Amino acid sequence: MRMPKLSVVLMALLLLAGATACGSRLTDEERALVLSSGGGAGAGSGLDGVTDVTVGTDATTDTLAAGPAAEGAGADGPAAGAGGGGGPAAPAGGGDDACRPGSATGPGVTPTEITVGNVSQLSGLVPGFGQTGINGAKAYLNMVNSQGGVCGRTIKMVVADDRFQSATNRSETEKMADKVLALVGSVSVVDDGGAPVIDAKGLPDVSLATTKPRVAAKNNFSPNPIDPNPQAGNGLGGILEYFKQTEGIKKPAIFYQNVATGVNQANSYKIDFQRAGIPVADENVYAVSPTATNFNTEANHMKSTQVDFVITVAEVNAMANLARSFESVGYFPKVPFYGAQVYGKKFLQLAGKAAEGTKVGLIFAIPEEAGGNQAMARFNEWYARTAPGQDVDFFALVGWVAADMFVHALRSAGPDPTQAKIIAELSKMTSYDAHGAVASINPAQKKSVGCYHVIAVEGGKWVKKHPAKGFVC
Repeated sequence: MRMPKLSVVLMALLLLAGATACGSRLTDEERALVLSSGGGAGAGSGLDGVTDVTVGTDATTDTLAAGPAAEGAGADGPAAGAGGGGGPAAPAGGGDDACRPGSATGPGVTPTEITVGNVSQLSGLVPGFGQTGINGAKAYLNMVNSQGGVCGRTIKMVVADDRFQSATNRSETEKMADKVLALVGSVSVVDDGGAPVIDAKGLPDVSLATTKPRVAAKNNFSPNPIDPNPQAGNGLGGILEYFKQTEGIKKPAIFYQNVATGVNQANSYKIDFQRAGIPVADENVYAVSPTATNFNTEANHMKSTQVDFVITVAEVNAMANLARSFESVGYFPKVPFYGAQVYGKKFLQLAGKAAEGTKVGLIFAIPEEAGGNQAMARFNEWYARTAPGQDVDFFALVGWVAADMFVHALRSAGPDPTQAKIIAELSKMTSYDAHGAVASINPAQKKSVGCYHVIAVEGGKWVKKHPAKGFVC
């Protein structure tokens, strides 16, 4: 079974400028959509307390904290070898005993430090959108530094703000290309700007890809791989089969905010539903204004046609508004799926009681299952140390896995890492699970994930529903 292709869809949930060409500006329609997201809150947690990020065009650096080693890190820490992400652990507190700094002094490499870059969306129309992704990546790197770094080198992160502009994303990526070993954990809906740069410069990019050019870029290795084939759909097949079997879904609906990205992703979903044998009727495809906030009309129509599964291409505020409209008209589909960006506390806060019963499939483990997942136990500890009080959401999980992937490649590259060596190691990554933080992914070949787990909102909290542990394939 195949898992939904979450990343492009998720970032499309903000409808942002995913389809724009490099250097282009937002259309009036897209601008209006973002402004409708509730004070520009977006999916991030804001910039309060953050000191390593600029809102201009000059990046600043942050040497990540190297506190006491995480409890248990020595027994199940970052993998030391190449392969599937479950290799031997790095020793706690002592770095890699078999690996000492070599003589490499290329971009981002000195005898004592490794410098990585991050170009994210932090200001502009959706302030703080990329912050949780940065938090997640920094949390993982902090954990690694607490163990002595990699081959005797600590890891430093340089962060730049693309200000929600494709041209700025490109210029900031160009600035970093000759100064960092790789990009790690970037989150931006205008990452098309930097897409040609990472390929032209041979710059490894271990970041969520949100636009078609970035998805197709050969040097992008996404923690949430996406098939660039335009006929591939959004990879929702496996999860649709699950809900067909468990809930008997027969009448799906697609709800999207009517801008170019929404149209494109809605069409991809149509492919998924058609292949699953539950095609979407034209009357159950809902295009809404990007500035609309009340969806009672659409909810009433879904009620009258007995829609039983709803997927959205919308930002989190619109998803919460749709949930409240379902509550208002007294009807909820069997599976209010919404989309993977729905995961996090923000949807729960915005939707309130209307969030109850929301079900979604993810390829990432969630912190709520930390009792049975050591990777999530470590995530919880180091995220709290790194970004105390800040929200944990889908993008934070993506950032953590991206940093895990990079460190794995860095260890495998040996004592003299170069950009080319990092790319070579990432190109071997055809089966990787980040020690249980993600279902087995194939970023090297940009293949859709074939495994997932189902989570749901119960009692105002996210809970794991299926399977009891791990993922189902």
